[in-house]
Amino acid sequence: MKKIFLLLISILALGACKEPIEYKYQDRELGIECTGLDSKLAQEAYYSFRNDLAEYTMKNMVEIDYHNYPFSLALFVFKGAEGTADYKDIVSPHTIKILNELKKETQLWDLQSDKSNLNYHSEFINCLIEGIQNDEVKQAIVSFREVNSQNPKSFAELYRTSIVDADKDLNFATFLAFEIYYQYLYDLEF
Repeated sequence: MKKIFLLLISILALGACKEPIEYKYQDRELGIECTGLDSKLAQEAYYSFRNDLAEYTMKNMVEIDYHNYPFSLALFVFKGAEGTADYKDIVSPHTIKILNELKKETQLWDLQSDKSNLNYHSEFINCLIEGIQNDEVKQAIVSFREVNSQNPKSFAELYRTSIVDADKDLNFATFLAFEIYYQYLYDLEF
């Protein structure tokens, strides 16, 4: 009887384990050297963000005949920073799975702040900020972070005017994915 009971417990325990999400973008390099978040999850989050923006742009701007992430990001960045983007239409089912995994990374989030869900003092986000190549953007973010006043809405215009840097600066691009996308997705119901 003991063996049957242990077998039943084992089967239930195995059934309760969630199957890990399928990563779609592991064949691409992220190329950032930040710790504090699983590198595979960070890579998947970044490329899923890129894909969501490009797909949304393609779907809503039929006259554009190419899958152009820099163009999509340029269109998105201001509304994304303001928090007024059409997130529910942009987000893919895959990104929602990534978001659910990111939510488990409690050091990434500051749910007590009334300005942002993102924890700008977390090891991973801090590393991204310190690695931003555009000194004006980096110093603005660092200054606000030091006085705990970080709010993506305050940076909407700066991000818009500096968006070309995100094409070559993966720290900036990845930071933007968390700053203007995932932190707003955090509160949405799907």
